[in-house]
Amino acid sequence: MRTEMEVADFESASHYKIVQRCKKCDGKEPTCGCVTRHRLIVNAYEACVPRDFWFIIPEDISHNTRIFREVVTPYCQRVALARVRGYGLALLGDNGVGKTMFMSYVLMKAIAAGYTAYYTTLPNLDWNMKRSFNVMSIGERLHAMLTSDFLAIDEMGKEKFKAGDTYMRMQVERILKERFDDSMPTLIATNGDLDAIEAAYGTTISSILRGKYRVVTMEPGDFRKQLSEKMAQEMGYNG
Repeated sequence: MRTEMEVADFESASHYKIVQRCKKCDGKEPTCGCVTRHRLIVNAYEACVPRDFWFIIPEDISHNTRIFREVVTPYCQRVALARVRGYGLALLGDNGVGKTMFMSYVLMKAIAAGYTAYYTTLPNLDWNMKRSFNVMSIGERLHAMLTSDFLAIDEMGKEKFKAGDTYMRMQVERILKERFDDSMPTLIATNGDLDAIEAAYGTTISSILRGKYRVVTMEPGDFRKQLSEKMAQEMGYNG
């Protein structure tokens, strides 16, 4: 989660790099594309969308292309309707199948359309909630981010609960239930299936997912191997 000061610092630094140093307008034309690009990346930074996925295009998708074409693309084309109705996505699958990439792609499309967004992993959400116990400003900032137009919660099911520890279970249920009732879209990603989610968080969550969510099981395979091969090629590594 970014603080307002961190966002302001990033906005200032990126404005110099993108707008003031724009070769087309030298930062003097408000309608130049540099201004739109700057606003997009500032909003993406504040939303905590992973930087690797800020400028993903369909041609970058090489794994789970059918799901991208049949689920993610139509969702993005109807992002305004998804926001009004509170329709979400639940992406299920192993590590490296593209869940984070797909969620980030949706969030970037939502941001470009003028909506607010927030991406977090479940472990990071846990950490920020615990930080907010003693710092009111963190709690206020977290609440603002969790009530964004589009919320993405990644890595659900990876956290380890101690025996009798029900706090995060209750918080996840509260967040998803409130957003469900208020017709606010949520995207979730997990390595488990619906049965595993129900076992971890209870029947309320699984019921919610069977309501306003399109539940998608991603095809296996690790696209990160392609990144490793690209890195080796670009860096000149042998073997």
